[in-house]
Amino acid sequence: MLKKWPTRYFILLLAAFAFLNWQCLKSKQAGLPLSVVKVVSQAGINKPELMDAIGHYLAPADSIKKKALYWLIANMDGNYSVYYSIRDSLGKQYYFPPKNFSNYIDLKHSWDSEEQKLGNLIYQSDSFLVDNRQLKADFLIKNLDQAFKAYKSFPWSKHYDFHSFCRWILPYRCANESVVPFREHFLKKFGDSVRKLNSTNTLDVALLLNKLVNREIDYKDSYNKEANVQHISQLEHAGVGNYYDINIYKVKVLRSFGIAAALDYSPFLADSSFGYAWTTVILPDHSEWMLEFNHKVSHLHALGRLAKVYRRTFEKDTSSLYAIKDLKQTTPPFLGHYYYRDISNQLFHQDVKLPFYPKIPYAFLAVFNDGEWHPIDWSIPKTQKGTIFHQMGRGVVYLPVSQKDTKLSQLGSPFILDSQGQKKFLTADFSLETTAQISMVSPHQQLQNGKSYTLYVWKGNWLPLYQLKDRQQGISLSLPANGLFLLSDGDIDFSERIFVVDENGTQVFY
Repeated sequence: MLKKWPTRYFILLLAAFAFLNWQCLKSKQAGLPLSVVKVVSQAGINKPELMDAIGHYLAPADSIKKKALYWLIANMDGNYSVYYSIRDSLGKQYYFPPKNFSNYIDLKHSWDSEEQKLGNLIYQSDSFLVDNRQLKADFLIKNLDQAFKAYKSFPWSKHYDFHSFCRWILPYRCANESVVPFREHFLKKFGDSVRKLNSTNTLDVALLLNKLVNREIDYKDSYNKEANVQHISQLEHAGVGNYYDINIYKVKVLRSFGIAAALDYSPFLADSSFGYAWTTVILPDHSEWMLEFNHKVSHLHALGRLAKVYRRTFEKDTSSLYAIKDLKQTTPPFLGHYYYRDISNQLFHQDVKLPFYPKIPYAFLAVFNDGEWHPIDWSIPKTQKGTIFHQMGRGVVYLPVSQKDTKLSQLGSPFILDSQGQKKFLTADFSLETTAQISMVSPHQQLQNGKSYTLYVWKGNWLPLYQLKDRQQGISLSLPANGLFLLSDGDIDFSERIFVVDENGTQVFY
């Protein structure tokens, strides 16, 4: 019978193994990719954890798993979890639990009421945990083993190539959510239903899982100002969330069953409020299928609705702003905060060329959404070529802007990119008037009796032109030609839409 080693000898052995692994890391031995060496060397006190995970797959039989782990580690340093809180300028924290509000408008009125008393409320990053500095060997090993088992054992997964597996099945996260194990949970939760389906077809299984999630979790717009992704348990308990909550959940369900899935999104819709996110299944032959969703945005691909479309990636994508910018530099949310791939070319092929803007590193195009201009795309101004934005959606009003700290500055006049891809700049001409019939605040909302409205024109900001009251049937007004206008009841949010006036004096909304 073998003697049991004293604990102290076992600890010494582990320490020696860790030291030898670290020496191998320092020496950059053959077989250990430099991209992995770089990430591990920046892991601080978490280095031994990453080395232990690598050491777990040193056996020749595990060579393919080791290759997958190398891919995962090489991309970890650009992925992180973040937690936001809502605070005033003095740092006091405020809470607006989405479950306490019946809808978004109620929540926003409560938010606006606090701002009127206290000044602007902002989202502040309270914690920022980079994956290579926090994730432990046991978690990485378990995630890889479970992902690989699904990849190799399910009949609908066997035809994925290794690269698709790494990109769209292996990752343990989908966005900037807290990292927790999920594969075992979803296999147990939905496994019986999948077995009863008795299908080997990837899309059939994906559609079933999509249907099961849609039955369990629904969309509620009061969650749209919630910056933190709900935990799996929170979302299942609440039964409701925003588009990102639900589709992050859905992507993880699919990946648990060895199905390649991605989170696609348009951060801000161009003709209404909020953004939209959805789950795309990537099939073994590399074709794609957009999954249906409860309370989906109607006519998503209609002209004027989507300005840009992106796909979240775990993998470093050098075409994203996050990959090339100085991380200390402030850039707009959704554009410079994480890796993504611009997949707008699947829908649009319209490039927009604007003048060269000196003295700024990046220029942005913004759309009007929820009462504000929000950047939706970026470009690097170049002296000879100007500033070019690629694959932009048509039928949209854009505003060119720059950003310094958190403040946006207008770079030029707003313009319509029409259905033919031509730019029409909107610069209000007060020397030339046009007559307009004003009866609507949006394509779906008329003026209401008993309400007071303000009509604004864009002149670098919203300049008030007229005060209107009790005008349910509308009114004829003289307006500056070629202007961009907005009609509001004093609370610019959610439903109001920008508009122009056509040659017939009719409001045309965007």
